[in-house]
Order: sequence, then structure tokens, then C-alpha cells
Amino acid sequence: MLWFNEYGAQWILKATYRTLVILLMLLVSCATVPSSRKFVGATLDSKIAVQPEEPFPGLWEKWTVQLGAAARRGTPLQLLNPFSTIGGMNPGGGESQFPLQITATLMDSTLIEAGLKHYSALIAMSPEEGSEFRSKYLRHYDVENHLLIWCKLDTYEAELYLDLNRWTIFIQDDAGNQYEPLRILEEAQSFSRKVTDRFLEFQPEQKGPEWKIHQKNVMLCFPKRDFFNNPILSERVRSLKLVFQQSEDEKTKAEGMWVFRE
Repeated sequence: MLWFNEYGAQWILKATYRTLVILLMLLVSCATVPSSRKFVGATLDSKIAVQPEEPFPGLWEKWTVQLGAAARRGTPLQLLNPFSTIGGMNPGGGESQFPLQITATLMDSTLIEAGLKHYSALIAMSPEEGSEFRSKYLRHYDVENHLLIWCKLDTYEAELYLDLNRWTIFIQDDAGNQYEPLRILEEAQSFSRKVTDRFLEFQPEQKGPEWKIHQKNVMLCFPKRDFFNNPILSERVRSLKLVFQQSEDEKTKAEGMWVFRE
């Protein structure tokens, strides 16, 4: 009987160990980041959208969500440090680190108009220059036919994560309808910059280690209308989700959501 108890205890310990190993493997292999949600209060381009008198910086912040590492605890990108992104671990939990930090701005028509006015005034354009600038912008991005989402991509990992061929990108409404971009316009080239932590309070006389952060800006041009020529965003739509999903691993993805009405 004593032998049975000892054998049973050993069997339970081994089974528990195997279960823990399996759970840890599942956690490490899954890098899905919880959705970052922002309530914007009105459907894009609706008649009750934000008043144009609102300053451009406020409008930009209103329509911007964070995806990936920056969205885990709602941490602004500038407050993240290389220690929170190196080693494949989430500082707030045990899951694998999503390799990108994505700042995404849904380009509401009010935001676009406010931005055009803001930059025209910033560089002191004449009325004629401002009008030409506006026409070129609207034509370049085909605002009449495109639903625009501006994205800033950052990674402390390998620069290859900025290759958009590695990602499946789409938007999804609350009814489950999904749409991929018709066009993706990238900046002429991505760039990298060094990030240094000096730990001034501990070693002010010594220079800290350096990391590289790779960055790229893109404009995602989604269709404004579905296959039946109905607007993708209308008063019936409650929310819109942007998804970045790794093409080779569907479990590795990040999401950001604009909520128009609860």
C-alpha cells in the first residue's frame, strides 16, 4: 500500500509537470495581443462627426489606436524601453512578445480637412498654394474611393518584421465582414535609429548600451464600399477593427479597434 501511494504521488507529479510544460509551450507560441479599443463616438464621416473647430492634434489623438507591444497596458510608445521588448517576454504577463509596435490613425474626413489646414498654416501657404496642396493630397490618396488608415510601424526586433509581405492586414466590422487594402503606400525607405539607456541615477558617468529601433510609415488604402456598393462604414456599424496577422503564424497578431457606439 505504501508503494502504491509513493508510485501514485510520483505519477501525479510527472503528469502535473507535463501539463505545465505544455501550457508554457502554448503561451510562448502564442503572441496574440489583446485588442486596443478607443471609443470615438460617431461613425466615420457621419453628419454628427466631431466639429471641425476641434484642434488638429486633438482630432489626431481621437482617431489613433495602439497595436502590439504599445497596446498591452495602454503604454505610449515613447515610454517603452528595450528591456520590455527583448527576450520574447511580455513584461505584463507570460505570453510571447509581438514584434511590432503599431500606431494606427483612422483618417476621418474631418481629420483630413483639419490636417490640411494645419499644415497649410504651419508653412504659411498662400490661399492658392493651400488649395493646390489640398487637391494633390486628395488625388494622391484617392480619398473619394479609399478608407485611409495611417500606420507608423516600429520594432526593436529584426528589420525584416517591417516587410509587409510577412503580414496579412485587414479591417473587420462588428458583423464580421473583412476587407483587405486595395493599395499600401509606403515611405520611400524605412529608417533606423539608435536608442540609448543611460541609467543616470545609477551610473551618470557611463554611457549605457544601445539598441536599434527600425521604423516605417505606411498608408493603408481600404475600399470605401463593399461588393454591393454599400458604404463599409455607415450608421449601422458599431465598430471597426484593424488586424495585423503574421502570414506564417495566424496566432501571432495584434488588433486595434475604433468603437463608434457601444
